[in-house]
Amino acid sequence: MDRYTTILYEIRGPVCTITLNRPDKYNAINREMAAELIDAFHRVRDEASVAVVVLAGNGKAFCTGGDLSIFPSLAEHTESMNWLAHQGYGVGKAIELCEKVVIAKVTGHCLAGGLELALMCDLVYARESAKFGTTEINMGILPGWGGTVRIARAMPIYRAREIIYSGRKDYTARDMYEMGFLTRVFKDDEFEARFTDVVGNISSKKIIALRMAKEVMGRSLECGSLDAALALERNAIQWLTYAPDIQAMMDTFRNQPDDLVAKQKQANAASDERH
Repeated sequence: MDRYTTILYEIRGPVCTITLNRPDKYNAINREMAAELIDAFHRVRDEASVAVVVLAGNGKAFCTGGDLSIFPSLAEHTESMNWLAHQGYGVGKAIELCEKVVIAKVTGHCLAGGLELALMCDLVYARESAKFGTTEINMGILPGWGGTVRIARAMPIYRAREIIYSGRKDYTARDMYEMGFLTRVFKDDEFEARFTDVVGNISSKKIIALRMAKEVMGRSLECGSLDAALALERNAIQWLTYAPDIQAMMDTFRNQPDDLVAKQKQANAASDERH
């Protein structure tokens, strides 16, 4: 899929931007967008020069959830299961396993499936005027692309429950930040500059170290004990340490004792000559 119809895919230096591009539908997710997101995140995983992926929305919304055109097909039992287990699960795993730092750039509305997309990302930055919520319970159902589960892992449980139970769609970015959901909130007139600084800082780091940090932090939550998680961390650090460029740096430390001895001998010889 070199040419997408519902998303934009652009690489500039170490940053890939994937933009939901159905602004007339407030970037609502249809089957084509789901397939294209899966393809794009699989594709960016293999882009060796990319450190960071920015997930953004074109127009007035980040994403307002599932497209209404999907719902008639969900009346059929198997199609409903596929939407959850294939498209929804597939998008989440594609983002999780893309091995890049994925940063959600939230402007406008971030509702229902849109909030679920944000939850799939590693970091979530929002414009102060953004609005959030999960509205599925108003229809007698629950978020089905991992929202009910991921939100309980992303913020204090009592606040996560309020968001799911209430069905509100008017939580402000400040509300969500104070409840523990967002990474940062920036004022509207400062947002682009502040967000660009954040992305620039993170994308300047060593790509393999970012990749390993993402994996260790994610997998450590699945470990049965703290000791198992610490072992995972130690192994990751050892693996990183033996990368060729790190070893080249280590060589300078290894050679330092010899250099110091040589310098000391030179100093002693010069002293003897003076006397």
